[in-house]
Amino acid sequence: MHIYFTAISIIAGICLGFGVLFLFIGLRRKDNKPLNLTFALFALCYAVTLFNGIRWYSSSTPAEYIAANRFDAVFITTAFVSLVWYFAQYTAVKPRLFLWVLSGALIVPGVVYIFNPAAFTGEVNGLTFINLPWGETLADMDASGSIWLDILLFARLAALGYIIFALFIQYRRGERQAAVILGVGMLPFIIGIFYEILGESGFVPYIPFGELGFLGIAIAATIQMSNSVIKTEEALAEHQHNLKAQVEERTAELKTAQESLVLQVQDAAVSAERSRLARDLHDAVTQTIYSASLIAEVLPQVWARDKQEGERDLVKLRQLVRGALAEMRILLFELRPTSLEAANFETLLHQLGDTLTARSRIPVEISVEQDLEIPADVKIVFYRVTQEAFNNIIKHSEASHASVKVNTEEDRVMLQIQDNGRGFQPGDVIDETMGIQFMRERLESINAGLEIKSSPGGGTILTAAWEKA
Repeated sequence: MHIYFTAISIIAGICLGFGVLFLFIGLRRKDNKPLNLTFALFALCYAVTLFNGIRWYSSSTPAEYIAANRFDAVFITTAFVSLVWYFAQYTAVKPRLFLWVLSGALIVPGVVYIFNPAAFTGEVNGLTFINLPWGETLADMDASGSIWLDILLFARLAALGYIIFALFIQYRRGERQAAVILGVGMLPFIIGIFYEILGESGFVPYIPFGELGFLGIAIAATIQMSNSVIKTEEALAEHQHNLKAQVEERTAELKTAQESLVLQVQDAAVSAERSRLARDLHDAVTQTIYSASLIAEVLPQVWARDKQEGERDLVKLRQLVRGALAEMRILLFELRPTSLEAANFETLLHQLGDTLTARSRIPVEISVEQDLEIPADVKIVFYRVTQEAFNNIIKHSEASHASVKVNTEEDRVMLQIQDNGRGFQPGDVIDETMGIQFMRERLESINAGLEIKSSPGGGTILTAAWEKA
């Protein structure tokens, strides 16, 4: 009967499977990486030890037994050291000096056994056989022992003591579930190893129970890993829930802030527009009306003294009143852009001309081709260009006459603004200074061009051309 060897093979297979599983988890997951990799190393080395145990328990000569143990020394030593550091990671009980000394006490005897088995075993008397209760026999070696064997036995006892102590500290620290789960799983392994140590020391009959205790460790570690994964998923779900709530809260705050900002921008725009209208009223309409009121007050005396002078003042008064009325209409159009789009283009130009005359006493001749039809956007651009050109005439030209002509030539609509002022050299003037860049940009928006002809003392002719589609 090979019940023991069969059990060892099954446990070794389980051990190997758990080693591969934890190795994969340790390599793929960032959290608990040292813990998972340390346990994987322990499980894989212990699996090799279990498989090799079949070899040495079935040895027929001391040479075969020693050869099997020399091969096994590497893996059993690594397994014990990995197990110690696994518990250090698991319980967070890390007395570093003690752990390094304990690791050395486990490693050095193993190295001695690999390179000089005789120094480890002492005098070899031959093989003995362990008779298991069900009739199966296991080979063991009868040797006198050495200091290295005593060191190894002491180191294993110290490792088991440290494991028990670390679990106790973890339990006292409040991590009771984690400590109990692995403590229960470790119990069969600890009892088995402890019994083996006592057996190797000669206190009790030697029966190798330690190999069978791994199953409890594997189950306990897997349960704890599952608990860790569940806690991680729960924490992630809670984090996502909190994140969603924060996003909703921030979105609501952003919406409120946006609405408040829109209101502030609107208020600022209204305030700015009011300020602009106030300036326009003060700069143009108010001054024009003031001038008209002064002429109206003295007109009776001037008429009585000199009828021709009175007629001239009456013409000035009429121009000022028309200019003020034109300015008011322009401001009303500015307040209602839709009215500007719907207004007759010739009427708009006459209002601009009356404004120019009222401000500068420069007469303006307006000529618009009959039945002229142009799109609303073209009309507004031509209106703005004329407005800017009139501002230049008032500020810079010193002209005594100006004219505006709008007509159609082939498939083009032409806007021509001319004055007989002092003119300028177009190449010497910065576009921004006289609003020329503003005119060009306006005209480019409707795919129209701008041409300026001027010379010092020769007046200025500004021509805008828009091609019909």
